[in-house]
Amino acid sequence: MQPSDVSVSCPACGNAESEIGGRLRLLRTLCISVLLTMPLFWNLHPLAQLAIASVLQFWPGAYFYKGAYKALRLGVLGMDFLVAVSTTVIYLHSACIALTVHHDVKLYFLSEGVLLSLILFGKYMECTSRYKASEAIRKLIRLQPETANVLRGGTVQTVEVRTLTSGDIVQVRSGERVPIDGAVLSGSCTVDESMLTGESELIPKCAGTHMYCGTLCREGDVTLSCAAVCGQTVLAQIIAIVSAAQSEKAPVARLADKIATVFVPVVILVAAGVFCLRYFVLDAGDLRSALNCVCSTLVIACPCALGLATPTSIMTGSGRAAELGVLFRGGEQLETACKTDTVVFDKTGTLTLGLTDGAEQLRPGAAEAVRALRARGMELWMISGDKREKAERIAGMLGIENVLCEVRPADKSDAVKALQARGKHVCFVGDGINDSPALACADIGVALGCGADIAISTADVMIVSSSMQSVQTVFDISAATMKNVRQNLIWAAVYNVICIPLAASGIINPSIAAAAMALSSNGVLLNALRLKKYEPRTI
Repeated sequence: MQPSDVSVSCPACGNAESEIGGRLRLLRTLCISVLLTMPLFWNLHPLAQLAIASVLQFWPGAYFYKGAYKALRLGVLGMDFLVAVSTTVIYLHSACIALTVHHDVKLYFLSEGVLLSLILFGKYMECTSRYKASEAIRKLIRLQPETANVLRGGTVQTVEVRTLTSGDIVQVRSGERVPIDGAVLSGSCTVDESMLTGESELIPKCAGTHMYCGTLCREGDVTLSCAAVCGQTVLAQIIAIVSAAQSEKAPVARLADKIATVFVPVVILVAAGVFCLRYFVLDAGDLRSALNCVCSTLVIACPCALGLATPTSIMTGSGRAAELGVLFRGGEQLETACKTDTVVFDKTGTLTLGLTDGAEQLRPGAAEAVRALRARGMELWMISGDKREKAERIAGMLGIENVLCEVRPADKSDAVKALQARGKHVCFVGDGINDSPALACADIGVALGCGADIAISTADVMIVSSSMQSVQTVFDISAATMKNVRQNLIWAAVYNVICIPLAASGIINPSIAAAAMALSSNGVLLNALRLKKYEPRTI
């Protein structure tokens, strides 16, 4: 029997140690750039400045040459290309003056150093924000124990989790995290499943119930069978879903990328036009003035806040949603959920919990969730296979006016399509078991429940817990994320519209342009990180 594939990894956020190593290397490059720039503030001999600037341009500056080369191989003029061109122009112009002019020498090596240092600082801030945005995934990864106590040959052996097989029996004691998904064979305990469901209430477990990898056994001891394990654990599936959401581009992000690919060539052309206008018309023959305006124009636009506006918001928003137990399958779903104007609920298993003493019991919080969605102006529907009298009674208890009754599971998707044909943006909320067709054809399909239901492939959004409040959170965090994206895009647009003409006219020199550029980019990053403080509204 082969070991099960039970290890958890995150292809999107990568290994934490390697990413920290990358951040440290970038920080080292930044520090070297700052240390080499500092002597340029002094009135050193031109040749001494040239020597320092040469090291600065081809050591810390190599970071941007490498980035520009990689982008050019893909046929893209990226932001690193702008940095490489602008700093190279400044360096070559100043080097030529240092080597040929002996009186009234005015060098721009300091502007080169300030520019490289500020942009490297912006890169480091971007790297830090991406690390923070992926921290939600890393927290989940760290929840899986590396070892498990297994009963083999009549004794308890401590083995690595990756060596577990489907026939193993695992012992879980009080205070330990569950190393694998499985069913309880003997014993009883209370478990903290908040990492899965977002609910802080302890869950009692006894023989026959399931326990999930990464959850915490608070009190009691149990033996756990691995027989139910097939493929990935629930924890691994959650990580995969969130990783996909953070790595997949939303439509607005793809649009921003397209704009950025056009923006860089346009900036290059504008800089070329500025040079010609300055050198041949406005300041005829004054190469220094022309190059100063060119450098300022190139610097002010890189790295454009436009390139950071959407990916940082999407990553941070999806990461915060995961912390709240709401898993978006991709950036597109995160973007479009807030456009919903119609919500269709499946009844059994979603709005109700089934029969109790002969009466159907409403899911806790269902009526409050329906009331909150209706207050948002949404059109609400309930679909049920029950007879009209029973279905309308349940709908009346919940305050839902629109009811489709005696609907077979296969016909639920037709009901969704009929609403879409009326121009509605439909969200279907189901239990993720027999609602697959409706979940698939809805504009946004939301599956409730944990455990095996989390693996359903047709839903756009997974709500790990069964809390109805999380349905509202789907729309709220989508709206908050897109509002954040719009803020960033508006800021990027206003910045470029105002600053590029100022740089082209010569009002802003390269050093001030570098400071303005850093302020713009870091402002976008800090605004996106505000999403980490998002809290769901209470019903």
